[in-house]
Amino acid sequence: MVYTIKEFKHCPFCGRIWMFIDPDGTGRHAVRCRCGAMGPRKDTLQEAIKAWNLRDQHLLWNPFRLSVRFLNKSNTVDLKGSLQAVDLATVLQMLSSKQKTGILQMVRRHIKSVICLKDGNIIAASDSVGLRMGQILYKNGMISNDRLKFALEESKKTGKMIGEVLLELNYIDQNTLKEVIRQQVQEAVLEMFLWREGEFEYRDCVVEFVEQGIVEINTMEIIMESARRLDEWDELREKAGKASKKPQDLKIV
Repeated sequence: MVYTIKEFKHCPFCGRIWMFIDPDGTGRHAVRCRCGAMGPRKDTLQEAIKAWNLRDQHLLWNPFRLSVRFLNKSNTVDLKGSLQAVDLATVLQMLSSKQKTGILQMVRRHIKSVICLKDGNIIAASDSVGLRMGQILYKNGMISNDRLKFALEESKKTGKMIGEVLLELNYIDQNTLKEVIRQQVQEAVLEMFLWREGEFEYRDCVVEFVEQGIVEINTMEIIMESARRLDEWDELREKAGKASKKPQDLKIV
């Protein structure tokens, strides 16, 4: 069900004034914006609306449509720094070793990216340039263009996530959904490893989510894969640099 600005404050991330009420199937509710921002889940509709309208106390970009509940009212930052001083691999290794559950937010100029962790593993990631689920499915021949368009229309109409709609329409099965989510999350995180500047903040929080839309990825595996890709990238740049040299720059031995 969609509600108007009469009941809610506008979304602090995208500015929309139309909000969804997102039931979890157990009688609990949360307020959700189409951009992915979501308030904490509460036992009653009225409590969920109140929690959303008080969200200025815990501003944190949450593009995963997950319910996030902070452990204290002050919502203090548990870890903060600059990527020039501490790289992403070091930050993730630290959070993984401590088996942290929370959200790591990274900002570089106008770009904002987020990684969500549960017990030290990565369960969700979002950036501004990552592949969408529909793109991955279509690119890999898992869904036709017509079916994808119809599913996107249904997602927009109902406010449901595209993966949920695809399952309901029997366009994909649960195993396919999990594999696409894994690829989507991995590519989003690996893209962040290319950042050489920016700021990061990590905060502990309780994350509630629908199991079917979550895939836990070992953080150390991501770190190792990023190292491998960065080595390949450096090798390609080195080859490109050699190929671009002019003949007169080359010495004859």
